[in-house]
Amino acid sequence: MRVGAIDLGSNSIRLLVADVSDDDLPFGQVSTVARAGEACRLARGLERTGSIDEQIAERAGVLASEFAARARALGARHVVFGATAALRSASNGSRVAAAIGARCGVPVRILSGEEEARLVYRAVVLGLGKSARRSSCLVFDIGGGSTEVVSGVGDQAGRWVSLPFGAVSLTERHLLSDPPDQAEIDRLRTEVLDVIMRQCAYMPERCPLLAGVGGTVTLLAALDMRLAAYDPALLEGRAVGRDQLAALVRRLLESTHRERMSWPIMGEGRADIVLAGAMVVSLLAERFPSPALLCSTQGLRYGLVRLAAEEAKQGKDPGEMEVSR
Repeated sequence: MRVGAIDLGSNSIRLLVADVSDDDLPFGQVSTVARAGEACRLARGLERTGSIDEQIAERAGVLASEFAARARALGARHVVFGATAALRSASNGSRVAAAIGARCGVPVRILSGEEEARLVYRAVVLGLGKSARRSSCLVFDIGGGSTEVVSGVGDQAGRWVSLPFGAVSLTERHLLSDPPDQAEIDRLRTEVLDVIMRQCAYMPERCPLLAGVGGTVTLLAALDMRLAAYDPALLEGRAVGRDQLAALVRRLLESTHRERMSWPIMGEGRADIVLAGAMVVSLLAERFPSPALLCSTQGLRYGLVRLAAEEAKQGKDPGEMEVSR
């Protein structure tokens, strides 16, 4: 069946329209019909004010309305709209979600940290194929305002944590120079490492399969492959070795914003926040040693589209929410 998903994150909003085989849900094959993404920086200033800026919320509403219309025009019979850390934490998050939902005609579900983590984990493991479904896995998703970390076996998620930082929030808090000076880098590293060591203390010491999802991870994999343009078919499952990862992070931290903007794969919505994101990737790879980091292009919107297919088959209302455990 043809379904759609909209993922409203702290940095960007993404659309996925896909055909999902309904004979073996939630494991059915997902065939992409259309995917799109736009930077909206919903979390801009959230660290300072505690609320979503009205103009930024307005832009997010316009983009969401365009995405919902596109999903309907392509024949999606059910669309699920999920929002993450920015709306979870903002004092006006519920009001913004209601306004965006009314504008685009699809209820906006503010996902809990657990819901987000489980949806991402399942999407990543199923996307990586049979080998991942037979392995112990550690999956992380670096967003703009939070970072979800989930361990599990195969497609079954186990322990999870939602770490209270992301690429946008860490950039606004720590990285003020261009390029950042050593003191800024050290402060960011200290904060992130302290949180990881405390909140991930009960997770496995090592993992045979370490997979990351999100714009930072796909950018690192694209830089490793020297791609000039984003190509999910090439990036899905790409392994970045530990030495290569360290070299990529070092290259990013030594670059200026202007230099990064000159790189073909880089975009304006990523160039300023990728340094913080790359440092989080590096520190998670230190905490969970693995032969390589696997890049996944199938993040939350793929989890949401599988959920949309399940709900459509069950005849559920778009506003309901139930995540398999």
